[in-house]
Amino acid sequence: MAETKREIERKYDVKAGTELPDLTGVTGVAGVVDKGTADLDAVYWDTPDQRLAAASITLRRRTGGHDAGWHLKLPVSLADGVRDEVHAPLSDTVP
Repeated sequence: MAETKREIERKYDVKAGTELPDLTGVTGVAGVVDKGTADLDAVYWDTPDQRLAAASITLRRRTGGHDAGWHLKLPVSLADGVRDEVHAPLSDTVP
């Protein structure tokens, strides 16, 4: 069964060696947990003429980690980095 959630993605450039700030006191942060590292493998899909990329749509099949499966990311507001992500369980064929 597929599940949809809204995400806001932000990317920042930082210098090598920059330490992360303590976020435990930030409003809305319930806690900070180190879950270690995960070995992820992702294969991205598109049409031969890259129509998905041109429309800012991402389709990938990921193995490893807690959210292995198919991920379809659809733009909601490109300017704000808001996207809807549809996640379907891992399978050998596109759902």
